[in-house]
Amino acid sequence: MERRAVDVIEAITNSGIKYDEEEEAEAVDVCQAIQEMRREGEKIGEQKGVQKGELKKAQEVARNFYNLGLEVDKIAQGVGYDVETVKGWLEIE
Repeated sequence: MERRAVDVIEAITNSGIKYDEEEEAEAVDVCQAIQEMRREGEKIGEQKGVQKGELKKAQEVARNFYNLGLEVDKIAQGVGYDVETVKGWLEIE
């Protein structure tokens, strides 16, 4: 693989791959670089999925407590979000 291509892949993926002029044919395993990019993407996707799930659960809990008559400031404290955010979820002022 050409040095310029290796430099571009490294810059985009921040994968730490290096170009070795003496072993240029073996310097970069493109398949390995792609697999590392996929693994990193999967980790990011999983983290975002967990965060999205936690947010949905907090919103659901807030609605349930609001329907039970709990004060908004107590709900906000319980779910770990600020009062204005919880009011937005509950569509109240």
